[in-house]
Amino acid sequence: MLSSSPQILPAMSEYKYSLQKYTGRNSRHTCPACGRPHCFTLYVDAMGNPLAGDVGRCEHVNSCGYEKTPKMYFDENPQERGRHNTVPSYTQPKKEAQPDYIPLSLIRKSEGTASNLVGYLAKYFKAGDLKTAVAQYHLGCTKKGETIFPQIDRFGMCRTGKVMQYGADGHRVKGNFDAVDWLHARYMKKQGKAAHEFHLKQCLFGEHLLPKRPDDIVCITESEKAAVIASMVFPEQVWVSCGGKHGLNPERCKPLAGRRVLVFPDADAVEEWSEKIKALGFCRSVRLSDWAKDEPEGSKRDIADLILEEKARSQVKPTTIGDVLQWNQELGFPKERFSIHV
Repeated sequence: MLSSSPQILPAMSEYKYSLQKYTGRNSRHTCPACGRPHCFTLYVDAMGNPLAGDVGRCEHVNSCGYEKTPKMYFDENPQERGRHNTVPSYTQPKKEAQPDYIPLSLIRKSEGTASNLVGYLAKYFKAGDLKTAVAQYHLGCTKKGETIFPQIDRFGMCRTGKVMQYGADGHRVKGNFDAVDWLHARYMKKQGKAAHEFHLKQCLFGEHLLPKRPDDIVCITESEKAAVIASMVFPEQVWVSCGGKHGLNPERCKPLAGRRVLVFPDADAVEEWSEKIKALGFCRSVRLSDWAKDEPEGSKRDIADLILEEKARSQVKPTTIGDVLQWNQELGFPKERFSIHV
């Protein structure tokens, strides 16, 4: 919410609030809009009591611009006018623990194309496109050929990374359990510490790309693999992953505030995600792709499976303009602006 309000604003003649004076780092709070810590100034009364936890101004005027004034608060909550005739009782929200980070030097050291997954994708994509995708997402690989999908936030800090092994068919090697390891767990183990000592707060995979491309449509997939594959076919969109069916939530999607968003659920999560996107009202717009409309009942495929299927088909017969237009229509991209690499 943008406002050109002065420092001291009367909500009514008997209510006067001003922006809290700076008395140190603890007098600046986490912004409810952009989620950045120590940048949000609360409106307080003469006794220094905040009106509410979301009534204040973010100092990041250009990149966030959030502000809710006391007047806005009382307009939204008219029943509170009488209660705030006297000094309001307010419980200061608990300070949110800050996430821990993994040194980017370790991410750069592991970055490379030697993973089993990249080797599999070489059947469908040119070496140059694969190198671009690896560099763009900072994909890593281990000595065992596992793929590392780092979670780098919009400030360029690495929160963690998923470490997964892929087989010759391009699918994850699960065995009798869901074989996902975590980079922060390995990082802590090398230091002789337990994984739970690392304060983990996950972010979107590919989130670091958002500030670099502020005007492009953002496409969300469940899996990291799907985001990487789709990015090589539809490069004009920013492809990110929420890390799973339950990862599509307002907390993780905060960086998408004000963005145009198109979500690509797996075929078995279409109904669930159609409900989840209702909670993303802070986005400029949110649409659900209907890519899975022709999938058979019980299908668990994702958009990457469709892309690779079409890639395999195009290797047998040349891709026509009609094929490209059909893809664009099926995936729900705006007709006026798209490109496709085949």
